[in-house]
Amino acid sequence: MHEKHKIFMKLCLFFSLISWSTGVYAQSFVVTGKVTSSGESVIGATVQVKGKITGTITDIDGNYRLTLENSKETLVFSFIGYQSKEVTVNGKNVINVELEEDVAQLEEVVVGYGTMRKKDLTGAITRISTENTTQSVTSVAEMLRGTVAGFSAGFGTSAKGGGSMLIRGEKSINASNSPLIVLDGVIFNGDLVDINPSDIETIDILKDGSSAAVYGSRAASGVVVISTKQGNEGKPVINFDMKIGMQNLTRNQRPFNGQEYMVMRRDEKIRSNPSRPLGYFHNPDNLPQGIDLNTWLSYTGASADSNLAEIWLNRLAFSTTEIDNYLAGRETDWYDASFQNALRQDYNVSISGKNDRVSYYWSLGSINNQGIVVGDQYKTIRSRLNLKVNVTDWLQVGLQAHYATRNESVDEVDWEEAIQASPWGSKYEEDGSLKFYPNDDNMSTNPFANYEQRDRFNVTQTFNATLNAKITLPWGFVYEMSYSDYNNWQKNHYFDPSTSMAGEKYKGHAVRRNNSAHSWMLDNILRWNHTFNKIHKLDLTLLFNLEKNETWSDKAENSNLTPSEVLGWHAVANGTNPVVGSDDTVDTGNAMMARLNYNLMDRYLFTASFRRDGYSAFGSNNPYANFPAFAFGWRMNEENFMKAISWIDNLKLRLSWGINGNRSIGRYAALANWDSEKYLHNGSTVIGIYATRLPNENLKWEKTEAYNIGFDFAILGNRLNGTVEAYYMSTKDLLLTRSLPDIIGFSGVTTNLGEVRNKGFELSLNSVNIDHKNFRWSSSFIASLNRNEIAHLYGEMVDVLDKDGNVIGQREDDDIQNGWYIGHALDEIYDYKILGVWQENEREDAAKYGKEPGDFKIWDVNNDGEYLPEDDKVFQGYKRPRFSFGIGNTMEFFKCVDFSFFIRSDLGHKSSNSHYSHPTDYYYDRVNAYKYDYWTPENPTNEFARLGSNTKSPSFNVYKNRSYVRLQEVSLAYRIPNKISSKWSVSNARVYINVSNPLLITGWNYWDPESLSPAPRTFTFGINFSL
Repeated sequence: MHEKHKIFMKLCLFFSLISWSTGVYAQSFVVTGKVTSSGESVIGATVQVKGKITGTITDIDGNYRLTLENSKETLVFSFIGYQSKEVTVNGKNVINVELEEDVAQLEEVVVGYGTMRKKDLTGAITRISTENTTQSVTSVAEMLRGTVAGFSAGFGTSAKGGGSMLIRGEKSINASNSPLIVLDGVIFNGDLVDINPSDIETIDILKDGSSAAVYGSRAASGVVVISTKQGNEGKPVINFDMKIGMQNLTRNQRPFNGQEYMVMRRDEKIRSNPSRPLGYFHNPDNLPQGIDLNTWLSYTGASADSNLAEIWLNRLAFSTTEIDNYLAGRETDWYDASFQNALRQDYNVSISGKNDRVSYYWSLGSINNQGIVVGDQYKTIRSRLNLKVNVTDWLQVGLQAHYATRNESVDEVDWEEAIQASPWGSKYEEDGSLKFYPNDDNMSTNPFANYEQRDRFNVTQTFNATLNAKITLPWGFVYEMSYSDYNNWQKNHYFDPSTSMAGEKYKGHAVRRNNSAHSWMLDNILRWNHTFNKIHKLDLTLLFNLEKNETWSDKAENSNLTPSEVLGWHAVANGTNPVVGSDDTVDTGNAMMARLNYNLMDRYLFTASFRRDGYSAFGSNNPYANFPAFAFGWRMNEENFMKAISWIDNLKLRLSWGINGNRSIGRYAALANWDSEKYLHNGSTVIGIYATRLPNENLKWEKTEAYNIGFDFAILGNRLNGTVEAYYMSTKDLLLTRSLPDIIGFSGVTTNLGEVRNKGFELSLNSVNIDHKNFRWSSSFIASLNRNEIAHLYGEMVDVLDKDGNVIGQREDDDIQNGWYIGHALDEIYDYKILGVWQENEREDAAKYGKEPGDFKIWDVNNDGEYLPEDDKVFQGYKRPRFSFGIGNTMEFFKCVDFSFFIRSDLGHKSSNSHYSHPTDYYYDRVNAYKYDYWTPENPTNEFARLGSNTKSPSFNVYKNRSYVRLQEVSLAYRIPNKISSKWSVSNARVYINVSNPLLITGWNYWDPESLSPAPRTFTFGINFSL
């Protein structure tokens, strides 16, 4: 087999040589040599004659042999991931070349409608590379969790993954706080899950007002710029990546099991029936002291030969089904039945290449994921084509296109219903059909109802394409034009049969929903770049932009399908109760932008930009808005007085200011809205119309003014580098719905009011701790904090009174109904404060407040014997993290084994947890509940209330600390040496294992403190290689 393999390799190399050759020359010159990098052979490197198609590739030892027309040719050596190198032959027969890794891309970041060297940046921009990632993710947001200071991403716990994103805190009260997404230089209106993480080369996060201001009206919440992969110099490369994984629950939040449930039911019956004699609700096999069996039987006049278990269960108000199952020993574990060990599959293949004329990258990826909840399933196929063609030396054209189809055609098990389901209930009826109410009580429905009975078809398809052209003009001018076209089609149909729980009352219920969206955008960009006297560098960018966005949606539903329901949603017209609806929207926008970068002596850096945006959704008096920005950078280490400090490699000061907008409101929020209604008139049905919303012709953008100061530094031979940022932002003209008196017939109007302020601090550090030949250890650390406050709301002033009721001043009024308070954070908690639980020896004191032992003790701030919100509510913490940090470590052993882990933490925030209070309106005597402790006279806890405690007078929440430290990722990878992998005709082979979310440290007593829901732990095995 070994000999055959050698023959096969020789044949491959032979045909490769043939494919590169141009013929047999009368007079030839032979060149041989070896291509290496860091002392190791580079297998498959391209050796090509410059300007010709003559060439070859290196063999498994990095050697090459090439026949030339003459000895004056120039050879170009290239390989993916390395800088190309040109060498003139000049009669030499042996030419050995050492290739260096290509770090140029790492030195260049996207700054909006262009790129810039990292050392020339004046704004707060962070770049993330996706190289060598081992994570099993479906969305960009999952890749970024906790890795960038000042950036947060939600924890996507479903099979689909994903999650919200937030940059530098909440700036708006009512409008969106999500960042703008830019894909390959063009604003992207689609869903992030349609972008395959395997296609992404780099991600740049624009955080400050200046760097984001070039996107103007949509950049108030920051910008996430995604750049996808392109072809690299050299031969065509086929890359394959496979990830197979498994998920399970990170932590369990179980309900009471069968026996515990019976104790809970007993204790609730004792609490709610205080007149019943001692032991009445107790198990006859475990009666309280002083109560014998005869006494227990006498409570209901039962005889000794009665079925004791039935008597007891009837006293607990068990249903017939529960009694039968208990007597038969049939307990249902709804919890374990609702969760599963989930399989995840992710396959990706791509082919890419580049020569003097054409650069191309094409990929195809498939995901088939299960979620940890039974029935949660997500399937998607994603494909991307990136193409650039140099038509002439002055014209380049390109195409970036991607297609995705998502299938979410399954309804998952309702795990929240599984918590409430009685462990003595039944999943199925005796005839095998699904039992709608497991314990014969409509307070608890079967958690498997929709999963087993609903027929659903939910498929979304998207297609996004960008055509662009780049024309190089005289005198340093470059003109670029790009046209982007985005399309989205969704079909979400389902049918609930007449035999199903959801469809029974409708005699079958069919629904068809169709949604589609189309957006186009046209960018015209003119650039000019020139250097004067070698020290003055000017870079000018001009933009003219047009866009249009449209949506169409329609819905058809029907019930009582006749003569048969066998076709379900396929025959929605065959019913007796049709309902039809539709909704179409359209908006348009345009923009002009100018940006000038000035570099003086590579030391003093200036950036100024101005953008003017128009948008159709705003009032007729304010369709346009202006967004200016300015930034300055000073590379202090280039000053003569810094040259003597040898241990400082880089030190730069950055200052920036900019104004950005937020247009995330309803497309017709500035217009009056009219609705229709059918009514009888003279015996006939007619349709009348009426106004439901007031217009506002003065409606305009929210605007965020942002200031930023930053320091970039590198010391000790770049062994330690980092960034320190501080910022202040003020968002004015907030897009809010102003409440109106009911007497005028309108509840509110959309208008511009108020101001929210943000300030924060960010720190990013990177270090190379050890750098030896066979061991390298590097670390990263990020930390951030954000503080916001509401500075103004509606401008309505109220009197300030002293303790005697005298007016001593005025202040702006709060919005108590929405929980917005002047001078406080958007997420600051304002509620009654819990001091503990009323105990038996405090019964008289509790009664003064309408409470009893086992109820939560609320702080009566002014000690007046009653609870009033204006007197007794207090500020007591925040709902969002006060501090966030992350620590990463990467170790490389013997240049082939990589081990890394990442720890992150959010600290100082709280959330409500009603399970501590066991609220009044929860039916503990009818359904199950989470397994939490609860107060009883025999268990006088001061942390948990009694079952069915008084939570209504007044209404309050119980807040608990959600701080946590999470080991987010652990990864181990082995890079198979090319000398070994080349035996199978592959290169850059790597196998790896990854564990996501393996460890969590928290005092939070509910599901995951980050997602507040069941969260997965993911184990992934992956293989990656190139051909």
